[in-house]
Amino acid sequence: MVEALGGAFLQIFSTASMFYLIGGVIMGLVVGVLPGFGGTVGLAILLPFVYGLDPASGLALMIGVMAVICTADTFPAVLIGIPGSVGSQATVLDGYELAKQGQAGRALAAAFTASLFGGLIGAVILTAIIQVARPVVLSFGTGEMLMLAALGLSMVGSLAGRSFIKGLIAALLGLLIGMVGMTPTSNEYRLDFDTLYLSNGVPLMVIAISIFAIPEIVDLLRRDTAVSGETKLTGSWITGVKDAFRNKFLILRCAGIGALVGMLPGLGASVVDWIAYGHAVQSAKDKDNFGKGDIRGVLAPESANNAKEGGSLVPTLIFGIPGSGATAVLLGGMILLGVEPGLNMIKSDIETVYLIIWSLAIANLIGAALCVVLAQPISKLTRVNVRLIAPFLIVLLIFATYQSSRSWGDLIFAMGIGTFAIYMRRFGYPRPALMIGFVLSTGVETNFYQTYQFYGLSVFERPIFLILLAICSLTLFGGLRLLKRQNKAAPDNPMTTANLGQFVMAGLMALLAVFALFFTKDLSWQGNIFTQIIAIPMLLLSAVLIWRLRRGGLRNPDIEDLDLPTGDGTEHHKTGVWFHLAWIVGLLAVAFLLGYWLAIGVFLFAFLSIRSGLSLVRSTLVACGVLAGVSLLSYLLHLYFPQGLIQEIWDLPFPLA
Repeated sequence: MVEALGGAFLQIFSTASMFYLIGGVIMGLVVGVLPGFGGTVGLAILLPFVYGLDPASGLALMIGVMAVICTADTFPAVLIGIPGSVGSQATVLDGYELAKQGQAGRALAAAFTASLFGGLIGAVILTAIIQVARPVVLSFGTGEMLMLAALGLSMVGSLAGRSFIKGLIAALLGLLIGMVGMTPTSNEYRLDFDTLYLSNGVPLMVIAISIFAIPEIVDLLRRDTAVSGETKLTGSWITGVKDAFRNKFLILRCAGIGALVGMLPGLGASVVDWIAYGHAVQSAKDKDNFGKGDIRGVLAPESANNAKEGGSLVPTLIFGIPGSGATAVLLGGMILLGVEPGLNMIKSDIETVYLIIWSLAIANLIGAALCVVLAQPISKLTRVNVRLIAPFLIVLLIFATYQSSRSWGDLIFAMGIGTFAIYMRRFGYPRPALMIGFVLSTGVETNFYQTYQFYGLSVFERPIFLILLAICSLTLFGGLRLLKRQNKAAPDNPMTTANLGQFVMAGLMALLAVFALFFTKDLSWQGNIFTQIIAIPMLLLSAVLIWRLRRGGLRNPDIEDLDLPTGDGTEHHKTGVWFHLAWIVGLLAVAFLLGYWLAIGVFLFAFLSIRSGLSLVRSTLVACGVLAGVSLLSYLLHLYFPQGLIQEIWDLPFPLA
């Protein structure tokens, strides 16, 4: 163990890995500051640029992004009262109150200190669990791996959102999308519409970017506000650090809670901060100041959400089962790098595991230090109007998406899935559940066939398989009970009847299941049995969902529409979805004609001058600057621009190609 740990440590410092780690940390800080984004979106944007790197550098880059977003998201949470990501929701309660009292500096210093120790504790816990679990997992066969995947899916489906049914439907949809292309056993093509693009399946990068990044960018544009006002970094930073050391045992306990919750697939950042905050309140002798500016209300969630990253890597590295949406994208990136998490890595490539752990620990150190040093300029990012940020993100996302297979199919498919994901978000279908189902799809199907061939019904005689089956059943039952209790404790939902959009979405889910069944019915048993195992439950669950929507009810968790003032959320949208999708479609249309390089300039000039209100001179200068930057990025990373129709006809030979 010591030799492998030492070798991994030296590998980080003896190669380019440290530079990539620092680059990832910087990118993670920027992404964390932007409200609505998070580790999943940040990693999704990063995936195309990871391809082609050596494993050590690629892993360092991704871990750098993932590790510090839960540190950087403290800025908007404290300064403007808007969570930078779901992991900083509880921080808002006391952090923003402290900022309004002139103690923003104190709150940020305490948060960064707690985040640092939380991240380090998470890395230590991950190291310890790897050592304890290693001899156990080496005895696992395909049957046990199949049940572990089922366990992960059941947790994600039941715990990733308010609605038990919608969570399971989203996970099953992810499995169905993962089945597109050639079957792993019978070498038959399914659900590919007889197109060459889909014959190898849907690219992971397309799914990751389209279901996470596109909905968040459109939502930012729809809110159409400056991210914050002029909150200043006043208050003693030294006092904040002292607060952290004064409450060191609270930080330690909440970090342990964060790591433990992070190990459970499907819980993750969405609840870990609230669990830690609840513990802080329950364990405090004086509770009256919570919610009014109590520093403990900042320390508890911040230590927990950073430790959660180490915990979420436990199922990812040991079993190849993502513990969250971010680790699902991370898992995809590892596969792109030729690194396959799971039993084989634990058996024969333990040094790579320790490389990830060291990267996690060092990234937390660097991230916390940079947050303190760069606090003033980073805080200014929260005061930028989203209309100035969004066009650059759109340009980067389309550029990144195209690198998946360098086909226009990437862009067309991403646009379609991204539009669908916008309505998944609106009506409460958890997108991380879809992503995890997609990532696990091939492995689940392969393990299913191998278990059937190797063991048959005798798999039910294997003790570990039966234990995991029992845990999976209890998870489904317990998840349902937990959601019922949460929904009973929640305020009454003013929506008592579902609207047409909710019925349409549920109907689409049912139609997708019917489509999968119909278009695989003529395949061999090996080609269609797994599709039936997934599509039939999805169809039945969709039917139950439609029935529950028709029934309505005061506390019905299936009735959710974030676009309505009577819905669950408090989101305020000034414009519609299709208005902003039209901008993205317009960019693609111009790119189809002129090529993406020229389309970038046209799109940015038009967006900045019309939508963002910049002068013609500034819009021109910014568009030219971005063109130069993207061209340099393309040259350094050997990336390509989508070609346009005019280019292909005239065979134009410069950065357009």
